[in-house]
Amino acid sequence: MRSQSLARLVSLAIQAWTLICGLYFLWEALAYRGLFGRLAEFQIARFGSYVPLLTYLVLFTLALIPAWIIAWFFARRREEDLDLAALLELRISQARKLRLLIVALATASVSVAAGFAIYAFWFLPGQDGELRTIAASEFGAVPINEGPTRIVGGELGTVIFFGQDWFIGDDRMAFSPYRPVADGDGLSRVFVQLETTGTRGREAIVQRPAWSGIIVEGGLPGTVRVLFNYIGVGISDPYYTLYQNEYALKVRFWLQAMQWAFLTLFLTLLIVSQTRTIKKLERQKDAAAPPAY
Repeated sequence: MRSQSLARLVSLAIQAWTLICGLYFLWEALAYRGLFGRLAEFQIARFGSYVPLLTYLVLFTLALIPAWIIAWFFARRREEDLDLAALLELRISQARKLRLLIVALATASVSVAAGFAIYAFWFLPGQDGELRTIAASEFGAVPINEGPTRIVGGELGTVIFFGQDWFIGDDRMAFSPYRPVADGDGLSRVFVQLETTGTRGREAIVQRPAWSGIIVEGGLPGTVRVLFNYIGVGISDPYYTLYQNEYALKVRFWLQAMQWAFLTLFLTLLIVSQTRTIKKLERQKDAAAPPAY
């Protein structure tokens, strides 16, 4: 009885640890902080881009390895003194718990995919609406509404080239602060997304009298914010980003939604496989049971 209580306690602890790790690294990915941010920066330094979903899965898997080792150790101890029928019953119970865990992961995965899709579809502005003209010196002094905007009266600063690989597509962008010619406190209040296919496109980026697109509050990828901070570009709160068009604004959110949807599909296949394993074990248990008279 004591060993069974300890086994249940260990099982609950492992489930709680799995949930905590999954949510924590998801927060790191969304906030671009901690281990996720460092691993992403390592990939950018070595390869010029990083893979968000793979980065998350690597950290999540590494965090679960100690829990898997503990679970394996306790499972082996429980199996030592069991007869065949009890052993099959134990393995069926373990298989059901594993299936429940995969169901929970699939539910979380599809929720994240839906969250990215909903945010891109309903909460980000589109190209509809009247084009407004705003001077660079007006940012921080007048209310800024998201939507189609033309900004004037400033010049580009340092350009950051940024890339993300998504397996099903990639995202290559460049961003630059856009400051008034007579710069005030040195903080950047608006950034411009520039068209580029990589660092080779830097020669095509030139100053213009005006930049048009869709403006949003915030809007810089977490990686880009960190890189700007590293090179000493101050970012005001709030700040704004002007994207070239609706596609450039939303593409990374759609790509993330598609990746998480594919992960959900993979987990669904694992659930189907685990269900078949459980049925196979149940048939073995029935075959091993003594005949009833």
